[in-house]
Amino acid sequence: MASFDSVNYSIRPSKSVQRGIVFDGLRALCASMNLHDTVYIGFGSIWFTDFLMAHKVLGIDEMISIEASPVGYKRAEFNKVYRSISVLEGRSDERLPEIAAQVEYQARPWIVWLDYDGALDEQKVEEMRWLLLNAPPNSIVLFTFSATQNAYGARPAQRPGRVSDILGAVVPDDLTREDCSKENLPQTLATLTMDFLSSVVADNARPGGFIRSFQIPYFDSVGMVTVGGVLPGLGAAPAARAIVAEQSWKGIVDEMIEAPPMTLKEVATLQAELPFAGELTRDRVQELGFDLLEHQIRSFQRYYKYLPSFAEIVA
Repeated sequence: MASFDSVNYSIRPSKSVQRGIVFDGLRALCASMNLHDTVYIGFGSIWFTDFLMAHKVLGIDEMISIEASPVGYKRAEFNKVYRSISVLEGRSDERLPEIAAQVEYQARPWIVWLDYDGALDEQKVEEMRWLLLNAPPNSIVLFTFSATQNAYGARPAQRPGRVSDILGAVVPDDLTREDCSKENLPQTLATLTMDFLSSVVADNARPGGFIRSFQIPYFDSVGMVTVGGVLPGLGAAPAARAIVAEQSWKGIVDEMIEAPPMTLKEVATLQAELPFAGELTRDRVQELGFDLLEHQIRSFQRYYKYLPSFAEIVA
């Protein structure tokens, strides 16, 4: 079953946090690199949530959505939110080379976000490799995939070997079962996949290199990972590196994002306490009349600006 049949991508809180971090980062990078005439490429599905943000936040007009499912393709054509979106039917590993072969896209920067439904595998890794080597200068590439542990081996002892099979030489020989546990696998995959992306660009001596910009593990009913970075032209590399090196850069996340499920009243109550220079404590939450776990409070304080606001209206 395609994920659009079971999930409304626009209202998942952890996904909203991840998406907000990504687009804040993209906006800063586009401004610092002075990018113009950018093309946005991704998997819009039937919701086109990231396409809406690409247009509204980044000012991108030309966008391309790739949809493998024949039913999904027809629904995407019906639901596309702007006339400037082109929906292509087929697999991304087939369609991306076709896009690259068109002269009109060869000299323009791409922002490509391949937001996969499933786990990382050899086919996805090869698509990552192709994109790293063939995207035009000043492109930004992002990849999202599942980090649910059973997709990498039914038994914990199998998982280090499976991760090594997928990502190759960047995986250390001493990768452990604990590294691949349910709690640690998203961060492990995020780090190793970033190492893979960097190694592909370095091994092929791509001019401008690869600037590691996004490393975001998050929990969205299962563990998920988003990684990516900039493939700068030589002239734009210093500006892009400077932005990512700033202390305020949020694209590299050091802990799992797990936005707590909260009622509208709880959200409004905590938001009224923020922004707050110190740490919002569990004692303070209890004083306000309810309770959350420490990691939930920390997550809310860190990411509350990215959380979605929605409610069901019953007539």
